[in-house]
Amino acid sequence: MNMIESRTLMFNKAHIHYSISKEQHPDCILMLHAAFADRHMFEEQMSAFMSKYRVIAIDMPGHGDTVTKGSSVTIKHMPDIIKRLLRENEINACHLVGVSLGSLIAQAYADRCPEQVRSVTIVGGYSIHKANEQLIKAQRKEGLRWLLYILFSMKRFRSYVTAVSCHTEQGRAIFTAAINRFNRSSFAAMSGLDRLFVPRETSMTYPLHIMYGEHDLPLAAEAAVNLHKLEPKSELTKLQGAGHCANLDEPLLFNDKVERFLNTVG
Repeated sequence: MNMIESRTLMFNKAHIHYSISKEQHPDCILMLHAAFADRHMFEEQMSAFMSKYRVIAIDMPGHGDTVTKGSSVTIKHMPDIIKRLLRENEINACHLVGVSLGSLIAQAYADRCPEQVRSVTIVGGYSIHKANEQLIKAQRKEGLRWLLYILFSMKRFRSYVTAVSCHTEQGRAIFTAAINRFNRSSFAAMSGLDRLFVPRETSMTYPLHIMYGEHDLPLAAEAAVNLHKLEPKSELTKLQGAGHCANLDEPLLFNDKVERFLNTVG
């Protein structure tokens, strides 16, 4: 019997697709994917956690099955989309797990709706609040590289992003299936990401788990270590054998580390 079902959330004329487990456990985990991927990158996590948690994975604007054509919905609306999704499913609070772009969305929602967030797990990401200038500059530079690829060949763009996102063949196979659905028109839904950044020097108020892959880019690893130093109550995990999208490269190890952290949150 399939314990995961697909649903659609209507948000400002956009059709937001997501997967949700049927068993209504009191605790919930909401998973947010990396840029150019989709909710299916969390299939291993949904299967592993649905016996103890209500699990949800969502396709963000421009990604997967979500349809934003005919609407003005973009990435900047993700905090509002999450709030609507939780309300429609009568979920009062959740644990957030975000990979790369998803980690920025997770922090943005936790910043706006702290009462609805039990914990945040950042995977291959960086802070939206502090010590992020170098990362933002690097991301803009990377965006220019993407633009050159996109202008001449979407195939080269997809191949490049997949190679830097995953370290293992199994991870790349899953990521490839997702990014092949991402096309030039999808980029319109990626606008407004800068709206999510909120400068703040105070410590984050929620339990924070910072994860990064052993084979991620040095700048990403450095960002994770530095953020842990700035957030002394956070937990830091280096995932052996994994790249940027650590949950795809080493799903069993990833699941174990996340479960251990969630058990400490209670």
